[in-house]
Amino acid sequence: MLITGAMLLAISGGALAQTGPNNLTLSFDNLATLNEDVEGHYEGWAIVDGSPVSTGKFNVNGDGMPVELGGGAVIDEFDAGQNIMYATDIKISIEPVGDVDALPSGLIIVEGSVLSFMAELKTAVPGLDMLETMTSGAYILATPSDNDSDPSNDDQGIWWLTMPGPEAGFQYLPDLGANWVYEGWVVDVSGGSPVPYSTGTFSSASGFDSDAAGCMGGGPPFPGQDFVAYQCDGVLDLDSGDFAAVLSIEPVPDNGAGPFLLKPLAGGIPTDALGQPNSMGNQVLDTFPTGMGAVFGSVATEEASWGAIKTLYR
Repeated sequence: MLITGAMLLAISGGALAQTGPNNLTLSFDNLATLNEDVEGHYEGWAIVDGSPVSTGKFNVNGDGMPVELGGGAVIDEFDAGQNIMYATDIKISIEPVGDVDALPSGLIIVEGSVLSFMAELKTAVPGLDMLETMTSGAYILATPSDNDSDPSNDDQGIWWLTMPGPEAGFQYLPDLGANWVYEGWVVDVSGGSPVPYSTGTFSSASGFDSDAAGCMGGGPPFPGQDFVAYQCDGVLDLDSGDFAAVLSIEPVPDNGAGPFLLKPLAGGIPTDALGQPNSMGNQVLDTFPTGMGAVFGSVATEEASWGAIKTLYR
């Protein structure tokens, strides 16, 4: 018997409607493992018809492979539970501890457009092109908050500025928006594990950062910190050869104790750093996370197979 289009339409539910691919594979470079109890976890999203479809929550291991939460097995593929054949974008978000909603947070760490079922994922912070081409960051060692009482300890403070001026030490910093913020660090690298000390968070290269020179305030209107007895962070001899200067980009809110994985500028503090401008190198291209996403899956039919149709109209 000839099966006509009218016969097919008569079958409830549309027997030949395609469900399409609903699976996603992910792999990453330079995406760090999150402390799930403090920093949260990652979640994948396929953007279909302008709306986000969750592809699942995960963390990553040391090889950049997605793994189940709680240190579980490698996830070879994610099942979105619905057709994502027409996804236009793949996004990976950082979700807070205890997240249960079905929407991505504002913290998109990597994203990419889907072309022929493939998406090349790049770091998603605003101004990435400017960060990639930023030549360097500059700083001086100085302790302006206690100069009146001790002018001899300038090696115990760091300020993201240049002299004469002063002028901002970070030129052409892009605006990161509401979901990200800059943070300066000095990191003791003399031991087995790096020990970071924050110099404060900021959104602009000029103006006071979140804690000025330290708990007692003071200092010029630029990001920086005095690690002196007058302040509350303990004394650090920054020109000892044991420290590195780091600029990081932190999520908002930021629950981690050290620098986040996005570190556009970094460099060792030289032993002759006092009395001169010092620079940090750009490491965006070498260290920022990237990845690949692939949409795939079999095409199926809903409710009725060809065999069922032939039986019905035999």
